[in-house]
Amino acid sequence: MRGSSCLWVLLLLVPGEWDCGQPRMSNRIVGGRDAQDGEWPWQASIQHRGVHVCGGSLIAPQWVLTAGHCFPRSVLVAQYRVRLGVLRLDPTSLHGLLVPVWRVLLSPDYSEDAARGDLALLQLRHPVTLSARVQPVCLPRSRSRPHAGSSCWVTGWGSLRPGVPLPEWRPLQGVRVPLLDSRTCDRLYHMDTDVPKTERIVLPENLCAGYLEGHKDACQGDSGGPLTCMQSGRWVLVGVVSWGKGCALPNRPGVYTNVAKYSPWIRAHLSL
Repeated sequence: MRGSSCLWVLLLLVPGEWDCGQPRMSNRIVGGRDAQDGEWPWQASIQHRGVHVCGGSLIAPQWVLTAGHCFPRSVLVAQYRVRLGVLRLDPTSLHGLLVPVWRVLLSPDYSEDAARGDLALLQLRHPVTLSARVQPVCLPRSRSRPHAGSSCWVTGWGSLRPGVPLPEWRPLQGVRVPLLDSRTCDRLYHMDTDVPKTERIVLPENLCAGYLEGHKDACQGDSGGPLTCMQSGRWVLVGVVSWGKGCALPNRPGVYTNVAKYSPWIRAHLSL
């Protein structure tokens, strides 16, 4: 797990008063690490008692999607807040919203070890006001299949390397990573292990992203954050950061929950 303790798809264009996946202030630095103000306006910081523990994605004015393992059952929901619209987690930041979490809905097949169904829907206490810095990301259609090799982006405020937290003054980080299908990823995770090849390590409802040589990956503190891919000028939330072996190690790409496989469950709660 990658919390504090440890493609192309068809778009679902949502009718209503808000749009998705189109940053109004984006001016990308290709290959760069530091995000720019408003570049990833759906990026959320899930905070427990004021401390960042996980990332998340705004998918509707009152809903954030993140990882299920970010919410131990022993912790009270009232202790969580979601921070939106900020580039840095510096508490003195002038911009941004801080919204209480009203309820947490874990996916129907969530397992405590986060191997399966590692998703959580957060309903905020009230809908947020959308702006140039606060915008929802698009959801994929159910049963859509991400194409291996597609170039996507993972973003977050997690560690730059294991055991080294991101300083508060550093802005949101982003890295471009190619998608890998779950079977290829599973074969990689079996390398140099005694696990029988018939025993899946990476499950079919997961997808992976990263490089065989490593070097670029999500890390601790990035759990629950978005893996997004561009299609037709819009960003689609393809995956949610779930787990990995170390950070950016060779043959150990990041493992993500495939959002498309849970789209019916998500949309049922959002009433889309």
